[in-house]
Amino acid sequence: MLSVDDVATHFCLRPDTVRRKIRTGEIAATRIGRIYRMAWSDVWACEDGPMPKRSRILRYQEDLLCKKHVAGALRVSVRTVERWIYGGMPTRNVFGAVRCNPHDVTDWLKLQGVDLPSTWWT
Repeated sequence: MLSVDDVATHFCLRPDTVRRKIRTGEIAATRIGRIYRMAWSDVWACEDGPMPKRSRILRYQEDLLCKKHVAGALRVSVRTVERWIYGGMPTRNVFGAVRCNPHDVTDWLKLQGVDLPSTWWT
């Protein structure tokens, strides 16, 4: 079970935003005392993207990156990242915000012929 802070980190959002989404029912959560807990399946249900299957579960538990973080980590402009997204780079939209799974970005860029270190996002 994930805490509000865990989910906020995963989505690259503020904890207050996650709490607000819980209150409005956009994220299913269980309240234990004063603490909210969420299951991975409930977290993934908030993302516009396929639900992870068995072999990809660990991969999709990685924190998502916003376009700015992808651009900074790869030393390119945000506009370049937007062109990649327009060109087919996979994204996972969360409450209207574009987020990228680092593994998906790595796989897609390698298919495009871009040479990357194995863990460029850490």
